[in-house]
Amino acid sequence: MAPTLLALGQLIQDSNREINPGGREIGVNVKPFREGSFIVDLTVFPHTQLQQFLNLVRSQSFQDVKSLLEMIGLLAGTGFGAVQVVKWLGGKPKSVEEIGPGQFRYTAGDDRSVTVNGSVHRLVSNPTITNNIYKVYAAPMEQQPSVTDVKTYIEGSQQSEVKVTRDEVPAIREFVSPSPLPTDRAETIKETTQHDVYLNPKRGSFDADPKDWSFKRGDQIVVATIKDKTFLQQYRNGEYRLNHADLLVVDLLERQRVIGTEVMKPTYEIIKVKNYIKGAHQEPLDLEEG
Repeated sequence: MAPTLLALGQLIQDSNREINPGGREIGVNVKPFREGSFIVDLTVFPHTQLQQFLNLVRSQSFQDVKSLLEMIGLLAGTGFGAVQVVKWLGGKPKSVEEIGPGQFRYTAGDDRSVTVNGSVHRLVSNPTITNNIYKVYAAPMEQQPSVTDVKTYIEGSQQSEVKVTRDEVPAIREFVSPSPLPTDRAETIKETTQHDVYLNPKRGSFDADPKDWSFKRGDQIVVATIKDKTFLQQYRNGEYRLNHADLLVVDLLERQRVIGTEVMKPTYEIIKVKNYIKGAHQEPLDLEEG
Protein backbone atom coordinates (compact mmCIF):
# COMPACT_ATOMS: atom_id res chain seq x y z
CA MET A 1 0.00 0.00 0.00
CA ALA A 2 2.99 2.31 0.36
CA PRO A 3 2.94 3.52 -3.30
CA THR A 4 -0.80 4.22 -3.02
CA LEU A 5 -0.38 6.27 0.14
CA LEU A 6 2.55 8.21 -1.31
CA ALA A 7 0.47 8.94 -4.41
CA LEU A 8 -2.43 10.12 -2.22
CA GLY A 9 -0.23 12.59 -0.37
CA GLN A 10 1.31 13.81 -3.62
CA LEU A 11 -2.14 14.14 -5.22
CA ILE A 12 -3.39 16.38 -2.42
CA GLN A 13 -0.26 18.53 -2.24
CA ASP A 14 0.12 18.96 -6.02
CA SER A 15 -3.56 19.79 -6.40
CA ASN A 16 -3.31 22.41 -3.66
CA ARG A 17 -0.33 24.02 -5.39
CA GLU A 18 -2.15 23.94 -8.75
CA ILE A 19 -5.28 25.61 -7.41
CA ASN A 20 -3.63 27.84 -4.78
CA PRO A 21 -0.21 28.77 -6.18
CA GLY A 22 1.83 30.53 -3.53
CA GLY A 23 -0.81 29.75 -0.90
CA ARG A 24 -0.66 27.74 2.28
CA GLU A 25 0.93 24.29 2.17
CA ILE A 26 -0.93 21.16 3.26
CA GLY A 27 0.80 18.48 5.33
CA VAL A 28 -0.40 14.90 4.89
CA ASN A 29 -0.09 12.31 7.67
CA VAL A 30 -1.39 8.77 7.09
CA LYS A 31 -1.99 6.18 9.80
CA PRO A 32 -3.69 2.75 9.60
CA PHE A 33 -6.75 2.02 11.74
CA ARG A 34 -7.52 -1.46 10.42
CA GLU A 35 -6.15 -3.75 7.73
CA GLY A 36 -6.52 -2.13 4.32
CA SER A 37 -7.92 1.13 5.78
CA PHE A 38 -6.16 4.36 6.66
CA ILE A 39 -6.92 7.70 8.25
CA VAL A 40 -5.41 10.72 6.50
CA ASP A 41 -4.77 13.75 8.70
CA LEU A 42 -4.45 17.00 6.74
CA THR A 43 -2.82 20.07 8.25
CA VAL A 44 -2.79 23.52 6.64
CA PHE A 45 0.51 25.30 7.28
CA PRO A 46 0.25 29.14 7.34
CA HIS A 47 2.94 30.82 5.29
CA THR A 48 3.12 33.97 7.46
CA GLN A 49 2.76 34.75 11.18
CA LEU A 50 -0.12 37.07 10.28
CA GLN A 51 -1.89 34.20 8.56
CA GLN A 52 -1.32 32.04 11.65
CA PHE A 53 -2.97 34.72 13.81
CA LEU A 54 -5.90 35.05 11.42
CA ASN A 55 -6.39 31.29 11.50
CA LEU A 56 -6.85 31.54 15.27
CA VAL A 57 -9.39 34.32 14.88
CA ARG A 58 -11.45 32.72 12.11
CA SER A 59 -10.85 29.05 11.40
CA GLN A 60 -11.53 28.58 7.70
CA SER A 61 -8.99 25.81 7.27
CA PHE A 62 -11.48 22.94 7.41
CA GLN A 63 -13.74 24.43 4.72
CA ASP A 64 -10.75 25.29 2.53
CA VAL A 65 -9.39 21.75 2.72
CA LYS A 66 -12.84 20.20 2.26
CA SER A 67 -13.40 22.30 -0.88
CA LEU A 68 -9.99 21.24 -2.21
CA LEU A 69 -10.76 17.55 -1.64
CA GLU A 70 -14.13 17.97 -3.41
CA MET A 71 -12.43 19.58 -6.41
CA ILE A 72 -9.95 16.69 -6.54
CA GLY A 73 -12.88 14.28 -6.18
CA LEU A 74 -11.63 12.56 -3.02
CA LEU A 75 -14.90 13.69 -1.40
CA ALA A 76 -18.35 13.94 -2.96
CA GLY A 77 -19.49 17.52 -3.52
CA THR A 78 -22.23 19.36 -5.36
CA GLY A 79 -20.49 19.00 -8.75
CA PHE A 80 -17.93 16.90 -10.54
CA GLY A 81 -14.42 16.71 -9.12
CA ALA A 82 -11.39 15.61 -11.13
CA VAL A 83 -11.83 11.94 -10.14
CA GLN A 84 -15.47 11.98 -11.25
CA VAL A 85 -14.57 13.62 -14.58
CA VAL A 86 -11.88 11.01 -15.30
CA LYS A 87 -14.29 8.15 -14.50
CA TRP A 88 -17.18 9.68 -16.43
CA LEU A 89 -15.23 10.34 -19.63
CA GLY A 90 -14.10 6.73 -19.99
CA GLY A 91 -10.96 7.85 -21.85
CA LYS A 92 -9.52 11.02 -23.32
CA PRO A 93 -12.17 13.68 -23.99
CA LYS A 94 -13.39 14.21 -27.53
CA SER A 95 -13.21 17.96 -26.96
CA VAL A 96 -12.68 20.53 -24.21
CA GLU A 97 -14.13 24.01 -24.71
CA GLU A 98 -14.14 27.16 -22.61
CA ILE A 99 -17.79 28.22 -22.73
CA GLY A 100 -17.55 31.14 -20.32
CA PRO A 101 -15.31 32.68 -17.65
CA GLY A 102 -14.11 29.78 -15.52
CA GLN A 103 -16.45 27.27 -17.20
CA PHE A 104 -15.26 24.36 -19.35
CA ARG A 105 -17.32 21.83 -21.26
CA TYR A 106 -15.90 18.28 -21.57
CA THR A 107 -17.35 16.12 -24.32
CA ALA A 108 -16.90 12.35 -24.18
CA GLY A 109 -16.39 10.07 -27.18
CA ASP A 110 -20.13 9.27 -27.27
CA ASP A 111 -20.98 13.02 -27.35
CA ARG A 112 -22.17 13.25 -23.75
CA SER A 113 -20.95 16.46 -22.13
CA VAL A 114 -20.42 17.90 -18.67
CA THR A 115 -19.42 21.38 -17.50
CA VAL A 116 -16.84 21.92 -14.75
CA ASN A 117 -15.30 24.99 -13.13
CA GLY A 118 -11.85 26.31 -13.90
CA SER A 119 -10.18 24.72 -10.85
CA VAL A 120 -11.37 21.21 -11.73
CA HIS A 121 -10.32 21.82 -15.35
CA ARG A 122 -6.79 22.70 -14.20
CA LEU A 123 -6.57 19.48 -12.19
CA VAL A 124 -7.86 17.28 -15.03
CA SER A 125 -5.43 18.97 -17.44
CA ASN A 126 -2.42 18.23 -15.23
CA PRO A 127 -0.96 14.80 -16.17
CA THR A 128 0.89 14.47 -12.86
CA ILE A 129 -2.37 14.86 -10.95
CA THR A 130 -4.36 12.46 -13.14
CA ASN A 131 -1.53 9.92 -12.93
CA ASN A 132 -1.76 10.06 -9.14
CA ILE A 133 -5.55 9.62 -9.36
CA TYR A 134 -4.81 6.40 -11.23
CA LYS A 135 -2.27 5.32 -8.56
CA VAL A 136 -4.71 6.01 -5.71
CA TYR A 137 -7.86 4.44 -7.14
CA ALA A 138 -7.03 2.08 -10.01
CA ALA A 139 -3.55 0.69 -9.34
CA PRO A 140 -4.46 -1.10 -6.05
CA MET A 141 -7.18 -3.11 -7.82
CA GLU A 142 -4.93 -3.94 -10.76
CA GLN A 143 -2.13 -5.09 -8.47
CA GLN A 144 -4.21 -6.86 -5.80
CA PRO A 145 -7.00 -9.18 -7.04
CA SER A 146 -8.51 -9.21 -3.54
CA VAL A 147 -9.21 -5.44 -3.66
CA THR A 148 -12.70 -4.89 -5.10
CA ASP A 149 -13.09 -1.14 -4.57
CA VAL A 150 -11.40 1.95 -3.15
CA LYS A 151 -13.39 4.44 -1.05
CA THR A 152 -12.49 7.86 0.33
CA TYR A 153 -14.70 9.82 2.75
CA ILE A 154 -14.74 11.99 5.87
CA GLU A 155 -14.90 9.85 8.97
CA GLY A 156 -18.49 9.76 10.22
CA SER A 157 -19.91 11.27 7.01
CA GLN A 158 -20.88 8.54 4.60
CA GLN A 159 -22.56 11.02 2.22
CA SER A 160 -19.08 12.37 1.47
CA GLU A 161 -17.98 8.97 0.15
CA VAL A 162 -16.39 8.58 -3.28
CA LYS A 163 -16.15 4.98 -4.45
CA VAL A 164 -14.29 3.52 -7.42
CA THR A 165 -15.11 -0.09 -8.26
CA ARG A 166 -13.14 -2.63 -10.23
CA ASP A 167 -15.28 -2.18 -13.36
CA GLU A 168 -14.37 1.55 -13.42
CA VAL A 169 -10.62 0.90 -13.50
CA PRO A 170 -10.39 0.63 -17.34
CA ALA A 171 -11.92 4.11 -17.73
CA ILE A 172 -9.30 5.64 -15.44
CA ARG A 173 -6.47 3.74 -17.09
CA GLU A 174 -7.68 4.75 -20.57
CA PHE A 175 -7.73 8.43 -19.57
CA VAL A 176 -4.19 8.32 -18.19
CA SER A 177 -2.71 6.06 -20.90
CA PRO A 178 -5.11 5.82 -23.85
CA SER A 179 -4.87 2.69 -25.95
CA PRO A 180 -3.42 3.29 -29.42
CA LEU A 181 -5.86 3.12 -32.29
CA PRO A 182 -5.55 0.13 -34.60
CA THR A 183 -3.24 0.90 -37.52
CA ASP A 184 -6.13 1.00 -39.94
CA ARG A 185 -7.90 3.55 -37.69
CA ALA A 186 -4.90 5.69 -36.78
CA GLU A 187 -5.75 9.38 -36.70
CA THR A 188 -3.79 12.13 -38.43
CA ILE A 189 -4.53 15.80 -37.78
CA LYS A 190 -3.23 18.63 -39.92
CA GLU A 191 -3.73 22.26 -38.92
CA THR A 192 -3.34 25.18 -41.29
CA THR A 193 -3.79 28.85 -40.40
CA GLN A 194 -4.79 31.24 -43.17
CA HIS A 195 -4.39 34.95 -42.56
CA ASP A 196 -6.63 37.81 -43.77
CA VAL A 197 -9.53 35.56 -44.83
CA TYR A 198 -12.67 37.42 -45.99
CA LEU A 199 -16.00 36.20 -44.57
CA ASN A 200 -19.62 37.38 -44.70
CA PRO A 201 -21.76 36.53 -41.62
CA LYS A 202 -24.54 34.01 -42.13
CA ARG A 203 -25.62 32.67 -38.72
CA GLY A 204 -24.56 33.71 -35.22
CA SER A 205 -25.58 33.46 -31.58
CA PHE A 206 -27.77 35.72 -29.45
CA ASP A 207 -25.66 35.11 -26.34
CA ALA A 208 -22.21 35.10 -28.00
CA ASP A 209 -21.66 31.37 -27.53
CA PRO A 210 -18.38 30.78 -29.40
CA LYS A 211 -19.57 27.58 -31.13
CA ASP A 212 -21.22 26.98 -34.51
CA TRP A 213 -21.13 30.40 -36.16
CA SER A 214 -21.48 30.18 -39.93
CA PHE A 215 -20.08 32.44 -42.63
CA LYS A 216 -20.10 32.66 -46.40
CA ARG A 217 -16.75 32.53 -48.13
CA GLY A 218 -17.84 32.98 -51.71
CA ASP A 219 -19.88 29.87 -52.49
CA GLN A 220 -18.46 28.00 -49.46
CA ILE A 221 -20.22 27.87 -46.08
CA VAL A 222 -17.72 27.89 -43.20
CA VAL A 223 -18.97 26.78 -39.76
CA ALA A 224 -16.49 27.95 -37.15
CA THR A 225 -15.84 28.34 -33.44
CA ILE A 226 -14.77 31.87 -32.57
CA LYS A 227 -11.75 31.92 -30.24
CA ASP A 228 -11.31 35.70 -30.25
CA LYS A 229 -12.56 36.63 -26.75
CA THR A 230 -12.29 40.36 -27.43
CA PHE A 231 -14.59 40.10 -30.44
CA LEU A 232 -17.10 37.96 -28.52
CA GLN A 233 -17.18 40.47 -25.67
CA GLN A 234 -17.71 43.35 -28.10
CA TYR A 235 -20.51 41.39 -29.76
CA ARG A 236 -22.04 40.64 -26.37
CA ASN A 237 -21.88 44.35 -25.47
CA GLY A 238 -23.67 45.31 -28.68
CA GLU A 239 -20.69 47.02 -30.30
CA TYR A 240 -21.16 44.74 -33.32
CA ARG A 241 -24.60 44.00 -34.78
CA LEU A 242 -23.69 41.68 -37.60
CA ASN A 243 -25.48 41.64 -40.92
CA HIS A 244 -25.08 39.34 -43.91
CA ALA A 245 -23.67 42.25 -45.93
CA ASP A 246 -20.90 42.94 -43.41
CA LEU A 247 -17.32 41.84 -44.03
CA LEU A 248 -14.99 40.27 -41.48
CA VAL A 249 -11.27 39.90 -42.03
CA VAL A 250 -10.01 37.04 -39.88
CA ASP A 251 -7.20 34.61 -39.18
CA LEU A 252 -8.79 31.21 -39.84
CA LEU A 253 -7.52 27.86 -38.56
CA GLU A 254 -8.52 24.80 -40.60
CA ARG A 255 -8.18 21.44 -38.85
CA GLN A 256 -8.23 18.42 -41.18
CA ARG A 257 -8.59 14.91 -39.70
CA VAL A 258 -7.87 11.64 -41.46
CA ILE A 259 -8.83 8.40 -39.66
CA GLY A 260 -7.20 5.46 -41.35
CA THR A 261 -7.78 6.38 -44.99
CA GLU A 262 -11.05 8.22 -44.39
CA VAL A 263 -10.90 12.01 -44.79
CA MET A 264 -13.20 13.69 -42.26
CA LYS A 265 -15.03 16.96 -42.72
CA PRO A 266 -12.69 19.84 -41.81
CA THR A 267 -13.39 22.02 -38.78
CA TYR A 268 -12.61 25.71 -38.45
CA GLU A 269 -11.68 28.17 -35.72
CA ILE A 270 -11.54 31.95 -36.05
CA ILE A 271 -8.40 32.77 -34.09
CA LYS A 272 -8.68 36.53 -34.44
CA VAL A 273 -11.09 39.02 -36.01
CA LYS A 274 -8.69 41.56 -37.48
CA ASN A 275 -11.18 43.93 -39.12
CA TYR A 276 -14.92 44.54 -39.30
CA ILE A 277 -16.38 46.46 -42.23
CA LYS A 278 -20.04 47.37 -41.99
CA GLY A 279 -22.07 46.58 -45.10
CA ALA A 280 -24.24 49.06 -46.96
CA HIS A 281 -27.51 47.13 -46.56
CA GLN A 282 -28.74 46.33 -43.09
CA GLU A 283 -31.24 43.53 -43.56
CA PRO A 284 -31.76 41.26 -40.52
CA LEU A 285 -29.12 38.60 -39.90
CA ASP A 286 -30.51 35.08 -39.57
CA LEU A 287 -29.61 34.29 -35.98
CA GLU A 288 -29.95 31.09 -34.04
CA GLU A 289 -29.28 30.49 -30.38
CA GLY A 290 -26.08 28.50 -29.86
